[in-house]
Amino acid sequence: MAQAGGQAWQADDLHALADLLADSLVALAPAGGGADLLDRLEALERIKSAAAAAQAVVTTTFAEDAATEDVPAAGRRTPPRAMSIGAEVALATLASPHAGEQRVLLSRRLRDDLPLTLAALGRGELTEDRAFMIAREVAHLAPEQRARVDDDLAPRLAGLGDARLRQAVRRSCLTVAAEAEARRHARARAERRVTSRRLDDGTGQLTATLPLEVLSAVRAALDDAAATARAQGDQRTAGQVRADTLAARITGDETVTDAVPVRVNLVIGVESLLGDGTEPGLVQGEGFLPAELCTAWVRRASHAAKAALRRLFASPEDRALVAMESTSRRFEGLLAELIHLRDGGTCRTPGCNAAIRHHDHVVPAAADGRTEASNGQGLCERCNYVKESPGWASWVADPGQTSRHEVHGVTEHLRIIRSTSPPLPGGPAGEVTWSPAELRLASSFTLAS
Repeated sequence: MAQAGGQAWQADDLHALADLLADSLVALAPAGGGADLLDRLEALERIKSAAAAAQAVVTTTFAEDAATEDVPAAGRRTPPRAMSIGAEVALATLASPHAGEQRVLLSRRLRDDLPLTLAALGRGELTEDRAFMIAREVAHLAPEQRARVDDDLAPRLAGLGDARLRQAVRRSCLTVAAEAEARRHARARAERRVTSRRLDDGTGQLTATLPLEVLSAVRAALDDAAATARAQGDQRTAGQVRADTLAARITGDETVTDAVPVRVNLVIGVESLLGDGTEPGLVQGEGFLPAELCTAWVRRASHAAKAALRRLFASPEDRALVAMESTSRRFEGLLAELIHLRDGGTCRTPGCNAAIRHHDHVVPAAADGRTEASNGQGLCERCNYVKESPGWASWVADPGQTSRHEVHGVTEHLRIIRSTSPPLPGGPAGEVTWSPAELRLASSFTLAS
């Protein structure tokens, strides 16, 4: 990666280029006519693609250099080197740790096995998302097969949209590696599964990955239920009937959509539950819901004798849960639940959206870290293992009981980590963030514990 004069770009040069573009936002927009603005838009898109191609090369080079560094073992739980490398790439690119690992993997695949695709990305003929999509679609192929797919696709990449590009990649893979594709299809059928995710409007999405013939049978059964309900004068829409039928047949309870007999931790301010407050409630593991919906949900479950009310107290200044201490080596029972609720059920690592799986000592117990709420944080399994990498450190900042819990950390290559527990319902929201300049300044100094 070099400048026009042949001199290699340095990090300061790239930061200066980013600052120049950021400072030129006003100057870029108003001047010129429609055609000129479209030309600028096209040029900026080329810059984005070229930057993405350069990122792929830099990411791969960093991963290779870091993998060869002599790092001492940190104990029996030392995680794989790739996890630490991916986590640091994630911090640099504002992504989740898993996305950081994927970026490293896909960038290496583009550089080593798909050079023509990478070149097309650098020329602006592809977007980063489309280039990474190609790299994902050929994951099951051997390197030499990926190179053949790359050669086959290269003349046809320009101008293809997402759907047509995916079709072209799939057709090329089926042609180049018929046996590998057959094994892939068989493996996919063996890995049939059901997943779910919450949406932002108080609903959730259930996804079943099934063999096509089974999917067809399920769809036919739901369509038949919708047609029967309509013939009987049911006022629900066909989509509502399908959803209710699916829920009823899975749970075996025809009233499952009326009152859910499952223990759910709903955290809601007393003003919203008993008064006229509008602060939303927090459903552990699912997210925020409107106050009106939460109170109606509680009343409906209470009338059906399927609700129990538990009180969780928060400090009035900043809605932080009160602390609790244990003599146990592990976070268990109410203390673990308190940490889970305080951290909103989501991993505390910046950018990570995974559910909490481990209740972790910020300062390890082996380093005399205490088993108390102020020294605990909720992490996913991956981030808890990454935290044990050599050269990583974390500590609690201002562990008072009247402020929201804050953890600071630093990675092996001096990337700064800072996370603050989310505010509970009933108080002010928002987190303190560091500017890019502060992060760059902080990462330029070696931190000593």
